[in-house]
Amino acid sequence: MADVPVEFTKDYVREHSTPESQLYSAFLNSGEPYRSINRHHFHQGAKFGYAHDPEKAPKDAAIPGLDLDDDDLYYNTTGGAAEYWSQFDLPKPCKELRQLRADLKEWGYCLIEDGLSPDQYRRMKKRLRDQAAGERKAGIASWMGTAPAPGDNLPRTQFLHTLMNKGEQFAQCVEHDPAGVQGGPVIEQILNETMGRGFLMSSFIGIIPNKYNMPQGMHQDQGMSPFVDANAPFTVNTMYIMDDLCAFNGGTLVVPGSHRLLSDIGSGNPVTQPLPPAINLEAPAGTVMMFEGRLLHGTGVNQSDEERIILVMNSVKANMRQQELHMLSVAPEVLEHASEKLLYRLGARPGGLGGIEGVWNEYQVNQRLAIERGEYIRVRELSPESSIEELSRDYGYRYSEMSRTQAQEQPEAIPEVARYHGIVPDWEMKNE
Repeated sequence: MADVPVEFTKDYVREHSTPESQLYSAFLNSGEPYRSINRHHFHQGAKFGYAHDPEKAPKDAAIPGLDLDDDDLYYNTTGGAAEYWSQFDLPKPCKELRQLRADLKEWGYCLIEDGLSPDQYRRMKKRLRDQAAGERKAGIASWMGTAPAPGDNLPRTQFLHTLMNKGEQFAQCVEHDPAGVQGGPVIEQILNETMGRGFLMSSFIGIIPNKYNMPQGMHQDQGMSPFVDANAPFTVNTMYIMDDLCAFNGGTLVVPGSHRLLSDIGSGNPVTQPLPPAINLEAPAGTVMMFEGRLLHGTGVNQSDEERIILVMNSVKANMRQQELHMLSVAPEVLEHASEKLLYRLGARPGGLGGIEGVWNEYQVNQRLAIERGEYIRVRELSPESSIEELSRDYGYRYSEMSRTQAQEQPEAIPEVARYHGIVPDWEMKNE
């Protein structure tokens, strides 16, 4: 382009953007806390840090990709790690809200005893096992979470995604409806207290490690690194336990108290003191675990002959992006019959973020269903010279609450658009 100021050219910008001259470069590129978390020969019981590389396991290991005899690897917890944590009163399953609060604050997690009733537990586990088997048989099983073991083509951990589409009880869990999860009121109260009312459900997945799965690298679910707040978490997980958890079947690995140890040092700063060892969670089936997004955790090694099932629902503050794009993933039939509470948790009513064509503070179900039917018409280039046909098209925006409220107050509107005054979208008529 002619006459472009030299300061706006790519060459000039590149020349004047050396790493040391860029804003906040050192902070954003610090790699913390993971640079520190994966430091070798520093943390207790984790000589190679809290990450696992199957290719670095002994070549003559009995189980390819694993060394189950080395007590100084983070995923082996029955030796020194168990001895270390035996001197602490770690969280135990309980129903008392005050104790649950205290455990979550001190250790970063708490265990809700009998969060699922026996009947709720049985129904949920059967639905999950059937779904997992069906997806494997359909050839659409999702294998992820770790690298494959040497010699394998796929990881040995199966994930079940978008559970809202796969059973009514899962939607009840999102709403914390006691009909689906009897501990729902307690779960919801803790989420309100940790993140504030108005939180969203980010994702809801099933995780099924099979025998000799590779251990997952320890991580924080906040996904905001290097940003961290020492006062409170940005996210909280609710984990539904479908099988008795122990070290042998790879119960979820946690570093108790790591939520405070990693946040107290401040955003982007290195860890200067060794972290304590990881430990496998022990809890009976039917327990509901809640753990906050700053807690170091990961999937342990399942050495048993049986698959091990957990469900993890991640909840986030309303101003954060959800992991799953629910408004694309959730089946239209689910949206059509969902309660307002469920729709809100799915992100169907953005609070100023995540809207469609400027509709930022109302339910987006009409738009999604119209898109599903191939009937949603987006507003494109228009001008005063546009044809009557173009100006009077059945734009999707017309069906928003904002547009319908303002439609009759548009002084320059052509007469042909008056036919849209008073329109009521299909979804609203079904839910009146």
